[in-house]
Amino acid sequence: MTKTHVLLAGALLASCIPEAVASPKVLSLSFQKRAVRNAGPSNMLRKRQKSVTATLHNEQYLYLINATAGDPPQQFSLHIDTGSSDIWLPYAQSDVCSQQPERCTNGVFSPSDSSRFTDLTEGGSMPNFDISYVDGTQILGDYVTDNFGVGGATVTNMTMGIATQMTLTDDVSSVQGIMGVGFQAGESIASQYPDLIYPNIITQLKSQGHIRSRAYSLWLNDLESNTGNILFGGVDTEKYEGDLVVLPVQEDTASGSLSSFTVVLDNMFFTGGNGEVQYNKSNLDMAVILDSGTTLTYMPDDIADEIAGGVGAFNDPQAGMVLPCSVGQSAATLSFGFGNPGGPKIKVELSQFVLPFPQQPDNQPVTFRDGTVACQWGILGSGQNPNLFGDTFLRSAYVVYDIDNHQVGIAQTTFNSTNADIQEIDSAIPGASSTASGHSVTQTFSGYPKPSGTQQAPNSGQLTALPTATFDLGSSSGSGNSRPSDTGAANAVSVPPFAISTLFTGLVVALSMMGGSLLIFV
Repeated sequence: MTKTHVLLAGALLASCIPEAVASPKVLSLSFQKRAVRNAGPSNMLRKRQKSVTATLHNEQYLYLINATAGDPPQQFSLHIDTGSSDIWLPYAQSDVCSQQPERCTNGVFSPSDSSRFTDLTEGGSMPNFDISYVDGTQILGDYVTDNFGVGGATVTNMTMGIATQMTLTDDVSSVQGIMGVGFQAGESIASQYPDLIYPNIITQLKSQGHIRSRAYSLWLNDLESNTGNILFGGVDTEKYEGDLVVLPVQEDTASGSLSSFTVVLDNMFFTGGNGEVQYNKSNLDMAVILDSGTTLTYMPDDIADEIAGGVGAFNDPQAGMVLPCSVGQSAATLSFGFGNPGGPKIKVELSQFVLPFPQQPDNQPVTFRDGTVACQWGILGSGQNPNLFGDTFLRSAYVVYDIDNHQVGIAQTTFNSTNADIQEIDSAIPGASSTASGHSVTQTFSGYPKPSGTQQAPNSGQLTALPTATFDLGSSSGSGNSRPSDTGAANAVSVPPFAISTLFTGLVVALSMMGGSLLIFV
């Protein structure tokens, strides 16, 4: 999973809504959320017939799922990530969690409290579990097996990592476990020990009879919505517009394997608030990874810079990529075309890329020097690293990740849909109308994007001058996400003092640098 440091706005609690699920072999995880501070794990699991309803909540831009591990079950809130393939849990007696328990409030694992725990590393059948992050954070531990529960469905003999040692870069960041749902070739062990690749959670859900196919659909909903959904083994036809179009997943050139959900981006264009195209790129044949574990969207530097200049965003050394929050009120959109010129197009409202800073302890917003409210910008340059389409894009797309058939189904999302028509995925994605194959492209892992917005916030704003937007953004759409109002020119950012929290939810694994899972921080 690829992840990017973000400023933590606080946890969000979820309350489970029972819903009728038609398919007998669909694991349904729905959520409603409300913003609170320091939310711990909540036990809101509910099973209905042969489908399961559980809980997700969003910690700023981090999507969490309620899960259990061990027998009797121990409670966790785990980040669900399409870009990684391992489950790992913080160890209760690790130095961080034992000395600073307030940093491990989303659950810790105690092996002595489980009757089914087996340590594979200690037994000699597996090496150490080893994950490194872009900022220098390292997590070490053991591979273990135990029961793992999600949404009331229990998987037995699930192989997981237990983080016994954590070398962190600060003394305040929260420690967050992961539930990776990617290809098995993306496991942390794959690059150095390919013979030890194990059945991960999506494979185990199928083999133990909870779902019929190794496939799932993801509906994140919009930036400010309190609803969302992930279906293991199913598709909800009420959550997207038109038809699902299938895209083949591309191989990684270094490993020759399918280790990430890489697809072909053919074209993109920016439509201004006046309804006219302001920016256009065609025949891109660009490899991009669809990754829910990444908050932002990473594109080639020249494209990212041109779009940033068009909307009036700039890179401030203190606060990262920033722009006035009022830009989010524009009716402008970015459209992305996949596969080939006639392939599926996903239209993203500009507001989905304009991200508010977290609420500060004194409730004062982050502002430019003249009082204009500042926001973070959600598209960055990828440099020599992979192009990643994270949550700022994925909120506008309904995506079906089909591991069995090595493909992705994609359609325009329907925001805030309250209806449900859930269909089981068996041998093929139901409702998929066509395949947009396009050209074969490759993308080889060569490092990780530099995180944005992870610097320590200054006490006062003596920052870079704000450029003028070159695109015609038009007036407020009146229907997009609301943003704090601001007016006038701004030439510096004033950031009130506050502690920036970085959430350790890893994706990228030290052992997977040559073709394994691509993870960054969020």
